[in-house]
Amino acid sequence: MNERTFENPQTRERATLVESARDNGGTQSVLDFEVDAGGGVMGHFHDVHREQIQVLAGTIEVTVDGVTRQVRAGETAVVEPGQSHLWRNPSATELLRFRGTFTPGHPGFEAALRVLFGLARDGQTKAGGFPKRLDDLALLVKWNRGLPSGPLRLLAPVFGWLARRAEASGRAAELLRRYGAEDLAPGPVAPPGTSRARATARA
Repeated sequence: MNERTFENPQTRERATLVESARDNGGTQSVLDFEVDAGGGVMGHFHDVHREQIQVLAGTIEVTVDGVTRQVRAGETAVVEPGQSHLWRNPSATELLRFRGTFTPGHPGFEAALRVLFGLARDGQTKAGGFPKRLDDLALLVKWNRGLPSGPLRLLAPVFGWLARRAEASGRAAELLRRYGAEDLAPGPVAPPGTSRARATARA
């Protein structure tokens, strides 16, 4: 794998950074994903960017605000900022391939993804895919400008404090360095909000 490809054994996915926001002035972040049979991610939302999922091969099962549908090769699903969503490869045998386009893009999101995948490779994530350490999760929330859905969302008020503490202790710099994301190091960002919108899907 090249330096722009990274793997998450917990969620059974590989991501390749096709276009970085650092190279296009923040217009978008584009990644190609390969997801093994049964792989997928837990519920979460992104506070600032629109996520477009263009299925290249196989089928993805996407749940947006509690509504589940299957999107097949040649089809596209869109998740708007603030919408709670999760996705998985429902097949027991087929590989899922899709292109994710995140608009606007931002290096912090790319850094969070790279660090999360690295933590998973090192056995530092839980079965659901989130970091075992709460301060690591707080850093990802800050960098990604998004939050997990479900009970963890109740911890949103303390994430900012935990992230600042992790930065002061050197934990943030350590993670960025360890997982090759120093060049994507995000600056200060506003705390995640609660914007809501409706998702659309089209063939």
